Amino acid sequence: MSVRTSAAIATCHATHKVMRAMGRNARALPGKLALKLDGDLIRHLSEGHKTIVITGTNGKTTTTHMVQQAIINAFGSAAYDPSSTNLSQGIATTLALDSSIGGKRKSDWAVIESDEGATKRLLPATLPQVLVVTNLYRDQVDRYPTWTTARDYIIEAIKSSPDTTLVLDADCQVTASIADAVPNKVVWFGMECDPYENGVGDFDERVECVKCGTQLEFSHRSFAHLGTFSCPNCGYAHHMADIAVTAISDRREKSCTLTVRVGERELELPANIRAGYDAYNAVAAFAGLVALGVSEDEAANALAHFKHAAHRFEIFDIDGARTRLLLMKNTAGCNQLINMIASEDELPKNLVCLLGNEIMDGIYTDWIEDVRWETLITPETEVTVGGPCFADMKARIVKAGVAEQNIRVETDYAKLIEAIAAAGEPVTVIANCSTIEDLRVELVKNYEPLDYWEQ
Repeated sequence: MSVRTSAAIATCHATHKVMRAMGRNARALPGKLALKLDGDLIRHLSEGHKTIVITGTNGKTTTTHMVQQAIINAFGSAAYDPSSTNLSQGIATTLALDSSIGGKRKSDWAVIESDEGATKRLLPATLPQVLVVTNLYRDQVDRYPTWTTARDYIIEAIKSSPDTTLVLDADCQVTASIADAVPNKVVWFGMECDPYENGVGDFDERVECVKCGTQLEFSHRSFAHLGTFSCPNCGYAHHMADIAVTAISDRREKSCTLTVRVGERELELPANIRAGYDAYNAVAAFAGLVALGVSEDEAANALAHFKHAAHRFEIFDIDGARTRLLLMKNTAGCNQLINMIASEDELPKNLVCLLGNEIMDGIYTDWIEDVRWETLITPETEVTVGGPCFADMKARIVKAGVAEQNIRVETDYAKLIEAIAAAGEPVTVIANCSTIEDLRVELVKNYEPLDYWEQ
């Protein structure tokens, strides 16, 4: 271990300790400073690790948490980031904190969530045993202007790691097309049933083939652009999944049972997830774990005892007002949140919508135009909008049918929390990355999050 690498690790440890004492998240800056001292820190600390990387537009955080829980259950420990900081600096922090200053690692395994663009640097440095790609969708168009921009970054990354097993979403034509560009072994996962029993759907009106531009045909669609696709022009077609969800039963507020086909066998897997789009995350995690060599029993155990990451289905009791935080990132993901809410017994009476345009969000906000907010709206719906882009959010909510007198603007998070407490009724918060993080920072000053999965 070089002096430079040791100094980088020491700097990361010290910065993390100071920031945590200040009540800060401490996942990005420590790694950023460490990488300034040793630009190859991730590569140095990855040597000898067994690594699985999870990337994709939607679901990568949830999938990562399922995987890390299974790895810890099966092998005792793993280097991972509970806050899901998925750029190079956050990943450097994760690996440095799992190492002594002399470079001795605490864990044999590393479970890493990666931004799609960050894979270009991450895969050559880590050479993971397995790469899971959940799906690729229009997201942060300032960074990924086309459907295939992120895919091409990932392909470039994989070419540097030919021994990595790929776990790909067979239902996503963009993700699936990765397999045509690289020789790596592939394990396919997918969904062969409807995610919602009441038929709530969200389908892009037109999905063009990534190979020739012709409109795709679907024999089955789950949501957005995902499903059993085929191109009538060039013949590009859906690959049958090796591991697939074939049924969702015993649907409850906090759990469901997944029937999962593994090859020609079917398994009944209790899953501590909301039915719907989380079924994709569960089967992606299960497939990734099987590809790693984790037993099916250990993989299933992770699904049954899974707890969501911060900001995702967290519940706060704000002086009697039961308030849940739901994270939106892009059109497809937000529509699935709405589909989930619409499948519940009743629509929320009190809704908070927060919108920002930080780097982590994507600087453009026009994606909210294609979100089906109308599905949530009733004449009685009370909506509070906030965040730096509250005006855009308000305009879209008005267009969805909310009366002006039922809309409140509140950009001060402390005052927003006071208003929620005063309401004394359940509140649903839908917010993007920067705004939900800022709200949560203010919330935890006075309130502890309840464990949603034990409510």
